[in-house]
Parts: sequence; structure tokens; C-alpha cells
Amino acid sequence: MTTTDDVASLTAVTIPQRRVVRERSVRRGRLGVAVALMAVCALGAVALFGYVSRTQPYLAVGRDVPVGAQITAADLVTVHLNPDPGIAGVPGDRTDQVIGKYASVALLSGTLLNANALVDKPFPAPGEQVVGVSLKAGQMPSAPLRPGASVLLVSTEESTQDKPAAAAPTIRATVVHVIAGARDGTATVSVAVRESDGPVVARLAAQGRLVLTLTSGS
Repeated sequence: MTTTDDVASLTAVTIPQRRVVRERSVRRGRLGVAVALMAVCALGAVALFGYVSRTQPYLAVGRDVPVGAQITAADLVTVHLNPDPGIAGVPGDRTDQVIGKYASVALLSGTLLNANALVDKPFPAPGEQVVGVSLKAGQMPSAPLRPGASVLLVSTEESTQDKPAAAAPTIRATVVHVIAGARDGTATVSVAVRESDGPVVARLAAQGRLVLTLTSGS
């Protein structure tokens, strides 16, 4: 027969055992959380290392460079970016190919260097002028225009009832820089022309009466 004293003694023995089991469960739970956090940190470190290791060096502009200035090593800095088809940058290992060229547009500090903004010869050369021409689709070839390309600027003279169309003047020019429009097929083309042709090109460009054609070898 079980007495009251026996029940009390059993209870006194059972309670500590339950506490021990609970403490072990808590410790195991904390250990599991710690292991999970370590695994997450390790995966994050691996991902960060992979992100950094995929970056590639590109040349950027370290200080403002005015139009026509010759590029020097002091004008350039190297930045690391993830390669992307949309980045029209110059790889960082081409510094020697860039130094000595001339800026065809103003280069702003902190921007990526674009190869299309550089030309091999100083401009405008003596006896030349640089004129900006805004062109629509159909007024220029669909082929990309490159700096240094030789082109012809043809005037589209319109005839009137009283006066027949005059012979359209053709002016030789060299492409200096091209700024493409925002998906509308337009472009602003800076061209170098003879000093005597500069005012004529500027007037015809303002009237929208110029067509640009590529010459052979461009």
C-alpha cells in the first residue's frame, strides 16, 4: 500500500528529471539556431566573394576634361563593375590605347569613359569648324556612325513654282561625335568641316535640309 510519504518522495524525484529534459531541449534548440546562423553567414560570404570576383575593371574619368583636350594618365581612374551588355565602357587594361587621344566631347568626372568620345587627331584642325547636325531616320544611314568616318552632307533644296530647284551643294565632313536619340531614330552628329563651309552647314542644319551619306572606306 502506498502512503502519503511515498507519493511525496516520488514527486520530488520526478520533477527534477523533467527539468533536466527541458534544459537539454532548450540547449539543443539554441545549438541548432547557432548552427543555422553560421550556415547563413557562410553562404553570404560565398555569395559576396562570387559577386566581387565577377567584377571587371573599367576606365572612368577622374577629373573634368574639356572638349579637344588630350587625354593623359591623370585624367583616368579604374573602377570595378559587373560586366553587362549595356555598359559601353573601356576595359581597364587599355589605358595605353587611350592616353594621347583627344576628347570629342566634354568628359565629366566620375563617368565611365566611352571609346566613342575619343578621336585620334586634335580638332578642330586649323582651317576647320565643328558643327552639330540633328538628323532624323532617313537623313542618315542605318549603319552606325563612328568618329573619324568620312561623310558627305547633301543639301535637300526645295523647288518653288517660280524657281526651279538649284543644284544641291555637297560638303565633305568628318564625324567627330554621335549622340543617339532615345529610341526614336534621331541622332545629333558633330562633324568637322572646312571653315568656309561651317556657316552653310549650320544654316542648312537649322532648316533640317541636310542628308548625311557615308563615303567609301568609312
